Order: sequence, then C-alpha cells, then structure tokens
Amino acid sequence: MPSSNGSTSAPAGAPALSDRLPGASGQADVGAAVPGAPMSGALDRLNRLAPPWDEIALTQLLGDVATDFGFSHAAVLSVPSTDDGGTATRLLLSNWSESFGQAYEQLGLHRSKLVVGALKTDPMPFVWDIDTLYGADEPDPSPAARMLLEAEYLAGAFFPVHGLTAFNGALSFAGRSCALPAEAIRELHLFAFALFGMLAAARFEENRRNNPLSVRERDCLKLAMLGKTSSEIGIILSLSEYTISQYLTAAQRKLDASNRTHAVALAAQLGYLS
Repeated sequence: MPSSNGSTSAPAGAPALSDRLPGASGQADVGAAVPGAPMSGALDRLNRLAPPWDEIALTQLLGDVATDFGFSHAAVLSVPSTDDGGTATRLLLSNWSESFGQAYEQLGLHRSKLVVGALKTDPMPFVWDIDTLYGADEPDPSPAARMLLEAEYLAGAFFPVHGLTAFNGALSFAGRSCALPAEAIRELHLFAFALFGMLAAARFEENRRNNPLSVRERDCLKLAMLGKTSSEIGIILSLSEYTISQYLTAAQRKLDASNRTHAVALAAQLGYLS
C-alpha cells in the first residue's frame, strides 16, 4: 500500500529487491490493485493444458500468463545453487525475441550479481525496477540499461523455485510496470513451481532417449546422489578412486556443471539417471 511519502511497498512475501539494497528505493508499483487482473487465471490455464506437454505448448502458456498479468517478457531460468560457484542464470524457456535474448546475454545481464545472489539465497518472490536494479536513472546509463529501456523492460518480478536437490530456478516476468497484489504474487509463485515440473516432464523422455552419459557415468552419479564419496563408489563398483573421479569429471563436463553436486542435480532433473 502507498506510504505517507507516496511510494508503494511490496505485499507480504514479495519484498522489493530494493529492500535488500541499503540506501536504495524501489519504484515498482507493487501491492496496488490491478483492475480486471485474474486472480486464478494462471492456475486455470495450467488445468486446461492437458498432458503430454511439450515446450511449444509451455512457451505459449508462459506468454499467455504474462499477458494476463500485464507483462511483455517472460522467462524460465535455471539458477546456480547455493553450494555452486556458478554466477549466471541460464535461459530454459521464454517468449523473448531472439535479438533480445542475445543482447541480454552479450551485455552480461544473466550475470547480474544482485539478481543471481537474491535468487540463490532467498526462496521468496521479489520485485524490481530498472532504476534500482540497473541504474537507468543515472546521468549516463549503461549499455545494458539503455537496451532494457528501449525494450520497455522496466519493472518486473522473480519467482524462485528451489528444489530438494541442488537444482534452483526462477520464473521471470517483466514489462512496462509491475503492479501485483499479494494474491497474484502467491498465484504466480505456485504457477512457477508447476511450470518447472511440467517443463521437466516435457523434457524427461526426450532427454532419456538422448542421454549423453555412459553407463558408468550414470552409475557414479546415482551413487553420488546417495551421498557416497569417490572412494566408497570405487569399492561398490570395484574400480579405483581415480577411475571414479574420472567418470564424475567426464559427466560434469558433458552436463556443463560447475561441480559434482550440480552434475547430480542436473542429471536427475533431466531424466538421465532413470
């Protein structure tokens, strides 16, 4: 609700990113009522999408929900886990144009320390605005800020999805403004969890058919998922600890994972260990 100085504040459970930045003040219009905003539109759309799902249908679903809530840009991102040294998000699904996606990555926006740090460490949704997050109101805005201004990528919200394994992700919405009441924040967070599950299911069978891991690499990752060390895996498989480490390193490289824990999480998420 508006404060005495006329600014707006985020609803419970959806703090502005500026709340985490000392001295910053967020400008996103969050918590205000949205005339005609569907309080169950996202979940209704989920229910109407019958399985089996595919990425084309899920991309359409994502774009439709974004439009329902007044956003022009929507994306599903993977996020480095807290025990992962990674510093960048990775695009999994979006309604972005090819040129916007290329510019977003070339300008390093996928490596924003503020965004990646918040998504890695906090499971709750948060909102942002372009001035607070990207300094668009500075006398000489950065090339990234100018690109976002031109694309009308001015405010938005992130909805983190933290899995029980090392997998983390987030659903991102952005547009000219971000005016979401508390009910919409909660609904879109539920939508984010469901969408990640549907995307995993859509990719599961295809990934299993195109599994890049060898039998031994899968065996090692399955045992690592159970908490076994390289030495223990070697005893179980009657192989040397060095050989086990080589298998795990090869799997990590094939999955573009930053460490063993990340490789296990990715392999499980992609259906490679089934």
